[in-house]
Amino acid sequence: MRIVGLTGGIASGKSTVSNLFKASGIPVVDADVVARNVLKKGSGGWKRVVAAFGEEILLPSREVDRPKLGQMADGSIHINWYLLEILKQWAKGAKVIVVDIPLLFEVKMDKWTKPIVVVWVSQETQLKRLMGRDGLSEKMPETE
Repeated sequence: MRIVGLTGGIASGKSTVSNLFKASGIPVVDADVVARNVLKKGSGGWKRVVAAFGEEILLPSREVDRPKLGQMADGSIHINWYLLEILKQWAKGAKVIVVDIPLLFEVKMDKWTKPIVVVWVSQETQLKRLMGRDGLSEKMPETE
């Protein structure tokens, strides 16, 4: 089985590339989806994270504050969850699996993936895409 790493910055076009793989019948494990599912309020992953990091890791809604968790934890805590999803696809008979992980190198998943596809666009294009996607403007909001 070949595990292809797919990475790139925000609004770089990873989703477009990911959809091309999916359209070709290649399974894609999306790290963001895996992380959201693993950390759902009340789930086993949620309970383990709260036990490890305490209640301060939670938002007022009792959901895990994922950015805060990312700052507090070694990125490798997600590796087992990603690998579990990869193994599920392998068990279904997939010969090639794409793992879409924006922070591929930071969580050291690059040692598990070959080849690695990096999606890159110019900073200008990235900013334009991000503003269009999230309804943002380039102008900074005024402060009091």
